[in-house]
Amino acid sequence: MYQIYLYILISIVFESGGGMLYGVAVGFDPLFVFAVTLTINIVTVLASIFLIDRLLEWKKGLRSWLDKRTARGQRLINKYCLIGIIIGVFALSPIQVAVISRLIGVRSNKFYPTLIGGTALSAVASMGIALGIFKLILRW
Repeated sequence: MYQIYLYILISIVFESGGGMLYGVAVGFDPLFVFAVTLTINIVTVLASIFLIDRLLEWKKGLRSWLDKRTARGQRLINKYCLIGIIIGVFALSPIQVAVISRLIGVRSNKFYPTLIGGTALSAVASMGIALGIFKLILRW
């Protein structure tokens, strides 16, 4: 029973990579591990976005200060945010990308679908690593 609690804790702290590796190593069903870890990642990302939004509402001057700093490059931010979010999910983590994107003012209609898609793509890569699929592909 403790393995489930440890799996959930690892999925929250180490996100999809650690959660999937631990879940598969313990012997849980890979489809269950994939679905639960992806759900946990998306919920933690949405929680971090909610906290950042609450911070920006609470501290009114912070939002205007950030808008002034990013106003000149906002066109470029909105143009290349899709690529940046996808790369950022793999290089950093979905939570860090969500916080940074919220602070620099990425539009919500581009932000949410791309972040969820990038998180799912990262989860697929983590599951492939956990199952050893990439070892088989790279042998050929």
